[in-house]
Amino acid sequence: MRWFLVGLIITIVIAAVYVYYTYTQFSGLKGYVSDETWYAPAAYNILKYVFRYNATMEYPYPNASGIETYLNLEHPPLAKYLIALSIVALGYYPMAWRVPGWAVGGLAVVLAYLAGYELLKDRGEDAAALAGFLSAVVLAVDPNFWALHGIAMLDAYAGFFSLLALYLLVSGRRLSSSIALGLAFATKESTFLLALPYLYYIGEVEERPLKRLLYAILIPAAVYVALSMPLIIYLGPVGWLKDSFLHMLGWDVTSGHIAGNAENQISTPWGWFLNIHPFYLGEDLYARVNVAVMILWALLTAVAAIVRDKKLLMVSAFPWSVWAGFALVYALGNRTLFSFYVSDFSPMVDVFVPAALVALLASLERGGKKNRRSLR
Repeated sequence: MRWFLVGLIITIVIAAVYVYYTYTQFSGLKGYVSDETWYAPAAYNILKYVFRYNATMEYPYPNASGIETYLNLEHPPLAKYLIALSIVALGYYPMAWRVPGWAVGGLAVVLAYLAGYELLKDRGEDAAALAGFLSAVVLAVDPNFWALHGIAMLDAYAGFFSLLALYLLVSGRRLSSSIALGLAFATKESTFLLALPYLYYIGEVEERPLKRLLYAILIPAAVYVALSMPLIIYLGPVGWLKDSFLHMLGWDVTSGHIAGNAENQISTPWGWFLNIHPFYLGEDLYARVNVAVMILWALLTAVAAIVRDKKLLMVSAFPWSVWAGFALVYALGNRTLFSFYVSDFSPMVDVFVPAALVALLASLERGGKKNRRSLR
């Protein structure tokens, strides 16, 4: 317990520095950065039209067609709700719509420590604390998550709630993890395929099929619908199904999400492993990918499969399922994918890679000790 607390205190300090540095780097950015053009006005419009709340608007709408009534129905609403709460508290201007992402970033660093520790807890406190600390550090220096959490984009929120669901699941809190999975669903649809490894993992610890279905599908779906209810009431059930949910699915498999002359902004799910065409967000910010961590993710997944470490293999499967979702929409026709989507799953990768490395080194050390004893 001593090493857990020492690691946690150090991680909290790192998280505080991370949030402060975020503030120094992003608070001065003027105007709308990248897709803030859509998400910040959508959050404000949800307040105005859906909740009938007239928030102070210190900053003008961006110059985009139909933006005064735009609700961003092609994505689930939770991240916009969080941004809207900040707008209620602080008003409508750039720093206000970015603050929730900064908080999510700091919490993600602490959550990475807790998840890394939990993964190796059964291998001893020293190994668990080291895995947790390294997980927090790797996430804190993740260039993709760093850029995305600093501005009002959906992806850092999706990555955070996905990691939260994973952490609660491996720590044995099934109901809480199921609710957190619903929060991920309600943040971005890229997380929907998390239900597949989640269902498999639950199947390893829960024999009753109905309970597996309850935790992996029914509860998360109920959370998603509950959080969508304000939009369902505003649009009507049929209108929401047509203009939001079905529109979202159609939008995801359609190309054209960027101008045709911006080929150097478009990337592929396999190209992300080599940081090919990192997306330019504006203000000298790029959605770069940590190539070393991404490649180690692939290699260590294979190692976990070879040594048959079910827990690590399942943890690796969670980000792979999100990645596979992007590969699927590419195969279905959407050829305008971007590197900033990596933040939807990179927090889980940032935890898996250090934990797998520590577990591998610990196993090699134990094997070396056994060999030395056998030679005596």
